[in-house]
Amino acid sequence: MIPPGWGIILSQALTHKLPTLYTNPEKFDPARFAPPREEDKKDPYGLVGFGGGAHMCIGMEFGKMEMKIFLSKLLKEYDWSVSPSYADISPILFPPRFENKFRAVFTRALTVSP
Repeated sequence: MIPPGWGIILSQALTHKLPTLYTNPEKFDPARFAPPREEDKKDPYGLVGFGGGAHMCIGMEFGKMEMKIFLSKLLKEYDWSVSPSYADISPILFPPRFENKFRAVFTRALTVSP
């Protein structure tokens, strides 16, 4: 039981790097979320971007669909680069700090895929 008046901070960065939930959590591996692996479904709080359990965000499925549409249009119609470039990108710690004004630059693609 958590005493009244206490604050709780859930660290997504730490939760999403638990080796008990994710195989090789430090590696960028989007396939871990796709069938048949679906490592994020091992635990109801394995992926906490939309909450979990009884407090799951009611707009989760809409938000995921909206991001797929947005990203597919963005990546189909634009070329992009990140400036300045870094060999490794480290997580942004709390409180957020923006070092060297890390930015993505999008330019409309010359040819748009059908």
